[in-house]
Amino acid sequence: MKKSIFTLLMVVAVFVACKKNSDKKPDNNSRTVRYEITGAFSGPTLMVSYTTATGGTANDPVASLPWTKEITYATNVAAAIVAISGNGGVAGQKVTIVVKRGGSQVGVPIDAVADASGSFSKSAPAIVF
Repeated sequence: MKKSIFTLLMVVAVFVACKKNSDKKPDNNSRTVRYEITGAFSGPTLMVSYTTATGGTANDPVASLPWTKEITYATNVAAAIVAISGNGGVAGQKVTIVVKRGGSQVGVPIDAVADASGSFSKSAPAIVF
């Protein structure tokens, strides 16, 4: 009898002692998205395209890296995306896109690497609201 009570207490203690690995959960309801682009690219043309706060599309030249943009999307916007393209650089140069929603990183960083002609084009997965 003592063994079964001891075993029961140990099982209860294990379940009570266990907790989730992360107390901070990403805010999947947030409509605020931050795009961060870093890296090294020497080409004359570096462009970023992204969904605007009202659901349109903007195409902005990037003068220097790092580049960041934080947007709070209107309630009628169903999804948002960011893409980067460059040309005239050196093969192997890399640019990285990080997307954060509500302050938490979404997915893994996306790397765009210039090909033999010194060009690249890459987009991050869409954020669906």
